[in-house]
Amino acid sequence: MFEDVLSKLKKNFGETAEVIGKKTENFVEIQKLKSQIHTANHEIAQNYEEMGEMIYRRYQQGETMDAELTAICEDITELKAEVASCKEEIGQYRGENTCPECGASVPANAAFCMKCGAPMPVCEAEFEEGEVVNPSDADEDEVEAAKEVAEEKAAEDDNDFEEEAGTTENAEEKTEE
Repeated sequence: MFEDVLSKLKKNFGETAEVIGKKTENFVEIQKLKSQIHTANHEIAQNYEEMGEMIYRRYQQGETMDAELTAICEDITELKAEVASCKEEIGQYRGENTCPECGASVPANAAFCMKCGAPMPVCEAEFEEGEVVNPSDADEDEVEAAKEVAEEKAAEDDNDFEEEAGTTENAEEKTEE
């Protein structure tokens, strides 16, 4: 009786292992085929993109297109402008500029783009309260304007300090009474 049970177990185990082996083989083959499908679809998408870019370049060069392609190309142009505008706005929030050559974000004080090396345009300095000006980077008029702003700020700070000191002395006198 024990031998019968053991032989049945061996038989069931063998059949199960065979079924598992076949299912594993099928699974591996299915995965290979799915991988081939994915690769082919990726290549198709790349070809579509490449074809679209070729058509768009022709549109930019002034080639005449049918109405459907022209509409799509105009839409692409508008979307590219929107993307550029959004990137510029993000750069403003971050205190960055956009490279005119490659469109990369560049720190506001950078002289050259860190991605393509193009020189960054120089902006006219605007002096605001608390702004630091390096005299070696500015002309005499800019330095004088910065000094005036600093002197005005210092005078305001002195007045504020005197008013605060007077208020504090008055408050101390009232508490002593």
